[in-house]
Amino acid sequence: MKTATLSTAVLTAWASFVCVSAAADFEVTTQIFRGNARIPAVTYQTVFQGTKVYDVVTTPPRQATIIDYDSGQITLLDPQRGVKLTLTTQQVLQHSAFFKANGNFPNDPLWTFLRDPQFQVNYDRQNQLLKLAGNPLTYEADLTPIPNQPSVDAYSRFCDWSAQLNFICAGGDLPQARIELNNQIRSNGAVPAVVRKTIQNANPNKSISLRSTHEYRWKLAEEDAKLIQSIETDLAAAKAVSFDQYVKPAFSTAQK
Repeated sequence: MKTATLSTAVLTAWASFVCVSAAADFEVTTQIFRGNARIPAVTYQTVFQGTKVYDVVTTPPRQATIIDYDSGQITLLDPQRGVKLTLTTQQVLQHSAFFKANGNFPNDPLWTFLRDPQFQVNYDRQNQLLKLAGNPLTYEADLTPIPNQPSVDAYSRFCDWSAQLNFICAGGDLPQARIELNNQIRSNGAVPAVVRKTIQNANPNKSISLRSTHEYRWKLAEEDAKLIQSIETDLAAAKAVSFDQYVKPAFSTAQK
């Protein structure tokens, strides 16, 4: 089965913001591992409360993304620098479209594939294993079906916007391949337990593998309320800055 094109992926991201269903509040802890590492490179705590999502990088230095579906705004917060950036959903999509059209991307098989990803999709329902096979990028996901479709939709919607933000603000991959994975997971009424991402290289030593684990708590706890309060406190104290003021210094710091 062939997958969606860029225009479909962008429309999906837009629709996923404006069509918000009522979902129960819940929390997800995500850990990302490189290769066979046992210690995660990054850990996230993501709290879904009403029509807001608080996505917090708990690995120092702490950063946060706050998605407010009611206002149609996404705020990026860097407490260490004491700054925040608020974008409308339309601005996120405009930045993404501009960078896709004008970005100076590497001329290699991966980026050629990411511009128009075409996957062969297979879902082993008995083992709950989803595979999106492409060249050179392949995803494998262990799925957990859940009976609450609004929660499935809420998590997938968040992952769509995370892919867009990672692309425009953190120099990540073009987002449509990840959005297609999200679509396939959502269509099976499930959330991911483990996602394995493999980028094959003609030189096996240069192949890349990443693994993310996702643990869910379907009822919020006191610690989640404390996390939200701490983020709201940091938001109130942070200075609002422009896109360039927020993103460029972060890139400069990361490169040092």
